[in-house]
Amino acid sequence: MNSTTRIALVVTIGFALITEIGCATPKVWISSPQIQTVGNPYYEAKLEPVSSGRGFFVSFRLVITNQTDKNLEIDWNKTRYTYNGRSRGVFVFKGIMPEDIRASTVPPDIVLSGQTFLRVISPFELLARAPLRERDTSEPVISPGIIPTGRNGILLVVRQNGKEIVGEMSVDIEEKEVQ
Repeated sequence: MNSTTRIALVVTIGFALITEIGCATPKVWISSPQIQTVGNPYYEAKLEPVSSGRGFFVSFRLVITNQTDKNLEIDWNKTRYTYNGRSRGVFVFKGIMPEDIRASTVPPDIVLSGQTFLRVISPFELLARAPLRERDTSEPVISPGIIPTGRNGILLVVRQNGKEIVGEMSVDIEEKEVQ
């Protein structure tokens, strides 16, 4: 094969690849509802998928407003990520210690009487680990992974004076092509 033919072949293949990439339909992840809200005499809770600037969801924003005159405790050891109606493990968040996850000794978060609590949480089972060759000591080795399409939610376990209050919230996540 002479150099002119080789150059023509490379240009043709390159053009075909660029055209194919350019024609790829971008996708967007959609949550229905966008924010799920539930309430009971103890609290109002909101669950919202978070994309962190990406096209897909990686975490949830959990907001809990204590509606009582006593403090509430969020039991992270019993609270579960749910996917399509099944329990799929615990949630993790910034500041949590790996040994506490393994030993189920994650300390509870306290929601003071009449106050609102906010935390961004990610399903432990979906954590993404950076490949060894791409690890940079200045960047985190573990980051939130992609939340899959389907019914995703939380089985929230809260306590007040030793009484467990269990609430469930979920959103349907779907992937759609941008028109």
